Amino acid sequence: MNASFVGSSLEFARFCCDQFNDESNVKGVLRRLVALLSDWYGVSEVAYITLSTRHGDGATAKDIVRFHPHPCVSDVDLTSVRISLQSMIAGDDEASQGVYKLETSGRGFYCAQFSEPGVSRGVLVWTENDEALRSGALIHAPDSVSRQESMDFIVRTAQRAAMWLRRLDNAQHLLYQDEVTGLYNYRYLDVALETELRRFQRFQVPFSLLFIDLDGFKQVNDVFGHLTGSSVLRQVGGEIKAAVRDVDSVIRYGGDEFVVVLLGANSQQAAAAAERVRSRVDRSQFKAENSKAVVRVTTSIGVACCPDHGRDKSSIIQVADETMYRAKNSGKNRVFMPSKLDAKSKYTPTVRVER
Repeated sequence: MNASFVGSSLEFARFCCDQFNDESNVKGVLRRLVALLSDWYGVSEVAYITLSTRHGDGATAKDIVRFHPHPCVSDVDLTSVRISLQSMIAGDDEASQGVYKLETSGRGFYCAQFSEPGVSRGVLVWTENDEALRSGALIHAPDSVSRQESMDFIVRTAQRAAMWLRRLDNAQHLLYQDEVTGLYNYRYLDVALETELRRFQRFQVPFSLLFIDLDGFKQVNDVFGHLTGSSVLRQVGGEIKAAVRDVDSVIRYGGDEFVVVLLGANSQQAAAAAERVRSRVDRSQFKAENSKAVVRVTTSIGVACCPDHGRDKSSIIQVADETMYRAKNSGKNRVFMPSKLDAKSKYTPTVRVER
């Protein structure tokens, strides 16, 4: 005998919504949805594929997500599904809500669309488990709601949860994004440092901070104007990102100052990274806006490492900031790092690059 949900249709709707309350990202929503579809309706094979909404583009093998322990829809069937979906995929969010059935290659597949960043759609594809359906050991909605209606409702609930999580993620991204350079802004520095301090306290993993100031940037604005100044800031930010690793966080701290959080980097590694940044910016020629003129800037960089130069946020920022000013006051276009743990002790540069 089937196990039925005890309660009204409204209570069932609330129950469905509650299933996704604890999920913090879209992947979690998808995993939870697959588990519910398996428990309630029977899932034999399942896969999540990404389809481009550009005409003629299709998904590739790397765009397939599997959900263990459920078997994945076979490559042959996914090829047929992709071809069918690519010709019918909807561009309107409202039109892509809920479940729809797709018949291809003599088989029936359930499909549910999820929006993806950029010009693509994610589609969850699954088949029914005939043995589970025959056994009758599935949970059903109230008698007033049909099996198809309840399946459609739980999918729509998951789609809405995913949509709001994406919007929240976009809002957080905008909150931490610098409008001029596209890098992280000063708000993100607290987030990055708190994360790395927790990692250090738990696993003793070091990290380092680069405090970067552009030398003579005021003259760029005075000579070429603020439009070129903003363009140079963007270009310099790109050079800094290119000089460090993808896992490192590059932040525009304000004005012509940048900060880089180097994950897992000790003092020696941080000094080497700082020198790469200094050297790369020094060699670069930046384009002025609406002009063929070339702009040159250099950097003064201060370095601080946890735990060598501090074990809390304010100490690390202070040491990096003060050593940056030491580099600037000593002739600019230099990298300075204190050699002692005590931030109040005399700073001895371990790296000093002459202009």
